[in-house]
Amino acid sequence: MNRQDPDGGLPRTSRRPSRRHFLAGLGGAGLTATAAPLARAATLPTTWNLEAVQTSYTFATGASLPYFRLQAVGTGATRGLLPYFEATEGTTIDIAIDNQLPVAIRPSVVSVADGPVIPANTSATFQLVVPPAGTYLVGPARAPWSSGVESAVHAAPLSGLAAILVSRPTSGLSELWNGGPSFDREFVLVYEDADDRLNTAMVTPGAQALPPYEPNFFTVNGLAYPETIQDVHTLVTGAVGERILIRLGNLGRMRQAVHFHGYHAEPVARDNVPEQAWPAKDTFPLPAFGTLDVILTPHQRGTYPLHPHSLTAVTAGGLYPFGQLTLMAIN
Repeated sequence: MNRQDPDGGLPRTSRRPSRRHFLAGLGGAGLTATAAPLARAATLPTTWNLEAVQTSYTFATGASLPYFRLQAVGTGATRGLLPYFEATEGTTIDIAIDNQLPVAIRPSVVSVADGPVIPANTSATFQLVVPPAGTYLVGPARAPWSSGVESAVHAAPLSGLAAILVSRPTSGLSELWNGGPSFDREFVLVYEDADDRLNTAMVTPGAQALPPYEPNFFTVNGLAYPETIQDVHTLVTGAVGERILIRLGNLGRMRQAVHFHGYHAEPVARDNVPEQAWPAKDTFPLPAFGTLDVILTPHQRGTYPLHPHSLTAVTAGGLYPFGQLTLMAIN
C-alpha cells in the first residue's frame, strides 16, 4: 500500500489528476462561506434517539461498501452522515438506541462511559451525565466484552458505529469551556477508516476472520471527497479574522496527522484537556479514538485543502483524490 505524504509525488495514470494540478484548480472552485455562525438553542434536548442499521456508502470511484452505522432518528441533527447531539455539561441525558443489526453492540462515549450490551433487534436506553464542556466521540466499547452472539468478523468493523456529542459550558456562551477560548463559528470533523474486506465479510453469513486490518477507504463525517465539500458542515467556511473552532476526532484505527494548507491553527484542547505546550502550527497528530480542538483565525482569503498527511487517507481503493479530503473556503 502506498503511504506517501500527499504533499509529495504520486504515481498516477494520465486519467488521474496529479496533486499539483488538482490543487492549482482549487482557487477557481467558487466555494463561499454559506454556513451561518453558531446559534445557541435556548433549551437543549435531553433525549438522543439513535438507531443502529446496516447501510452502504458509494464512493465517487463507484465502489460501494456496506457499513454498520448509527443514524439519527426523525429530526435528529447530523454532521455529514454522523448523528450529532449537544447538551450542557452536568445535565442528565437519555441515549436511546434501537439496534436493528444482526449482531449485538455496546455503545460507548469514549473515555467517559460504556453503555449496555444491546442484543440484535432490541432497544435500550441508558443515562449519561454530560461530561465537562468539550468534544466527545461515540463509538463501540473498546474493552473486551461478549454477548455470546458476535463473531471476530462482526466485532472488527463496528467502528462505523460513530456519533458526535458536544458538551456546552454552563455559561451558555460561544466558548469551549467556561472562561475558555471563544469562537465565532464551529465545525466538527470526525475521521474514520475501513478495510473493504472486513466490511464485506461483516454482512456475509458464516464469514471467518480475515488477515490483519489494512484500511483502504476513508471518510470524514461519513462522507468522502468530493461529497465532503458539498456538505455545509464538512466544508469549513468563514471570513478573514473570524475565530473558527474546528473539533477534530478520530474514530478509525489509523493514526492521522491533520494538515492545514494556507494557515496555521492554534491547538486549544487535546482529549478535552487544555493544551498549553503546542504553538500554532499547520499539522497536528490525531491518534485513534482521540480528539483535538483547534482555533483557526484566517489571515487571508482563499480556498485551501484540509486533509490528513498520509496519502493513503485521501484515496478510495487506492485512487486519488478521494477519502478524507475537504476544503476551507475563506472570504
